[in-house]
Amino acid sequence: MPQAGVTKIDAVPATIYIVDDDHSFAKLVAVNIAKPGRYRTEAFNSAAELFERMSEEPADAIITDLVMPEVDGIAVTKRIRKVHPHMPIFVLTAHPELDTAIEALKAGANDYLKKPPNIDELTTHLKRALAERPLLEEAASLERDRQATFSPSGILGEHPKIEEVRQFVRQVAAIPRATVLLLGESGTGKNLVAQAIHYSSPHAKSKFVEVNCSAIPDHLLEAELFGHKRGAFTDARESKRGLIELADGGTLFLDEIGDLSEGLQAKLLNFLESRKFRRVGDTEEREVKLSLTTATNRNIEELVASGRFREDLYYRIRVAVQELPPLREIKSDIPTIAEHFREVFCREFGKDVAEISDDALQRLQDWDWPGNVRELRNVLERAMIFADGGVIDDAHLPALQSASGEVAAQDSGAVRISRRLSLPDVEREYIRDALADCEGNLQRAAEILGVSRKTLWEKRKKYGLE
Repeated sequence: MPQAGVTKIDAVPATIYIVDDDHSFAKLVAVNIAKPGRYRTEAFNSAAELFERMSEEPADAIITDLVMPEVDGIAVTKRIRKVHPHMPIFVLTAHPELDTAIEALKAGANDYLKKPPNIDELTTHLKRALAERPLLEEAASLERDRQATFSPSGILGEHPKIEEVRQFVRQVAAIPRATVLLLGESGTGKNLVAQAIHYSSPHAKSKFVEVNCSAIPDHLLEAELFGHKRGAFTDARESKRGLIELADGGTLFLDEIGDLSEGLQAKLLNFLESRKFRRVGDTEEREVKLSLTTATNRNIEELVASGRFREDLYYRIRVAVQELPPLREIKSDIPTIAEHFREVFCREFGKDVAEISDDALQRLQDWDWPGNVRELRNVLERAMIFADGGVIDDAHLPALQSASGEVAAQDSGAVRISRRLSLPDVEREYIRDALADCEGNLQRAAEILGVSRKTLWEKRKKYGLE
């Protein structure tokens, strides 16, 4: 059976079906394009014959006459396109008219050619379309995977708090150009939820543009967001579109918006009020249409109360608000999430690790997870690296702290972290433990902690752990 979308230059030639109620003409086209080693062809004198043959052995491309009794070329194109969305289809007609050409293209035809076709032109079209088909199918497969990952169903868990988040995504995604604020601790999946909203929305095929407001210095962030005009500053050798322009028609996701400087808060507020802006150094006003999703792991109401975040901007971004639960509040979902990561890393590492032992799952559920789902992912990734059999067991897990605050020690190097410590103190001890576990190797420790090497270096310096 020929494989759809493959040109078969070094294997079986691609199969082309030609259908025309003038059977002699269909055979003539078939003979002309079926040069040795190029294409395998079959001719049919009715759509019914074509459909019957397609049910037995699908073709790689279809050439159909436009005007035929009972079922015409437009109907043939529509029917085949429903089952084979990327199959090359070419419509031929003796009486080309603009309206019918447009109708054929709308039905899904790759092109519309006059009868009798120029065989060289037709084979050129076929060759190009057959070469493009695998790329289109791969892109469609990636899009399906993305839709599955970044959708309400991609938010794992059965806990009522997770179902609440899924319902929020469904409701917000149905609203054009929604303004959303996501709250929650670091590692709770704010990025995942932001993308789920975007890819479940009517503008899912437009761009999703993410900006981490805490990762870009203030003096660069304005130009990154709004773009700049040539000569606006020393290194501005060319004009540049900003991320807001790139997100036009799609979604702009501003992560860690609580870290935005006061000056940029004012400029962002002005933009949100009008959806208009100027590039740095420019006088021309530009307008975009986009959805805005913001997120922060900080207590934004405290920031407003202390004067570090503009109250008017806060009320402008908190149109639809959802707080994501920390992992310690949805521990019943830990086995489901852990199983998901086991499958992910099995594929990524090419390992056959079939399950997580009951003892290991119990230890995972006893841990408080200050780093939330991101930390769980890192723990499972590390466990998969060292799992040398078909099961992740207790021995493959690092030292984890129990819900009571005790360390579930796996080795003598485990560090006890008191629940009475402040959050910065807990972070310091957690980083100290990771560095000790990795014998000071910054890169390995950063991977376990789920941060960049630069971030870990800065935190190590901040806490005096050098």
